[in-house]
Amino acid sequence: MTDRVRVSVVMTVPDARMSLDGALRSALASDLRELEVVMVENGPADRHTADVQDSRVVRVRMRSCQQALRLRNVGIARARAPYIALLDANDLLKPGKLSATVSALDRNPEAGFAFSDFECIDASGDVIQPSGITDFADFRTVANEALGGSWHLIRQASLARGLLYQNFIGTSGVVIRRHLLSEIGPFDEGAGCCADLDFWFRLAHRCDALYSSKAGYSHRGAPGGEKMQGRTTRMGCIAVLRRERNRWSDRAARHQLDRAIAHNFARIAEDERLRQRRFRSAAVFACAFATSPDSRWLRGMLRSILG
Repeated sequence: MTDRVRVSVVMTVPDARMSLDGALRSALASDLRELEVVMVENGPADRHTADVQDSRVVRVRMRSCQQALRLRNVGIARARAPYIALLDANDLLKPGKLSATVSALDRNPEAGFAFSDFECIDASGDVIQPSGITDFADFRTVANEALGGSWHLIRQASLARGLLYQNFIGTSGVVIRRHLLSEIGPFDEGAGCCADLDFWFRLAHRCDALYSSKAGYSHRGAPGGEKMQGRTTRMGCIAVLRRERNRWSDRAARHQLDRAIAHNFARIAEDERLRQRRFRSAAVFACAFATSPDSRWLRGMLRSILG
């Protein structure tokens, strides 16, 4: 491995049954040769990567770690390059992604991190959607400055406000300046599915960002959709949104976060109603209404009470 590593690709493998060959090889195939791949695996060795012999691969094995976020934080702590790229084991980096991103960040020191569009592929590798970010309607309203080529600069204020409405940043392919990770802290391992959003919130209050409209990676599956399930996970998301609310004095921003918090309360209430816990459901719908008054939450409360 070269001593001058420019990018550390942190790749997490939460399930030992996952096939990692595609993701790992996509990182190693980058036209940026000065890199390392810090692969943090959960459980026993995976047979799919046993034949990959490359001095740039740093394998870290955790014993029965149930927290995917813990794996990511361990990988970041082991990384040694000035830039850290994130890669999920289900995704594939494009060959020119890392070199183009590092070059763009070098040219724009005010940007703390960079992200890109992505394409969606099926299990066979066929493209089912050429632009995943078009699924995020609110991203089109985020102000940006064209820099040439596919690159755009999103100023800190626009980035922070845009994220209040939708998380439009795909984790894979994000490249962050390492010193920022020391300043804002690691991913919150207690935030569940909202940990990425919480991390972007903290970054967005710290720096500008670069965005490339060129697909930087292939994502297996469709973008968007409902990912959060269960009361514990939704309560973690509510905690993240409340922390973000405390960072804002702007009334419109706080109202938007209240709406997002109320939506999560309402989804918990719906789950409770489906489990025939009528009065508990009604109480949670009341929390949603108290957070952000909406007739939908009153109707939900009545349906829960009346059965």
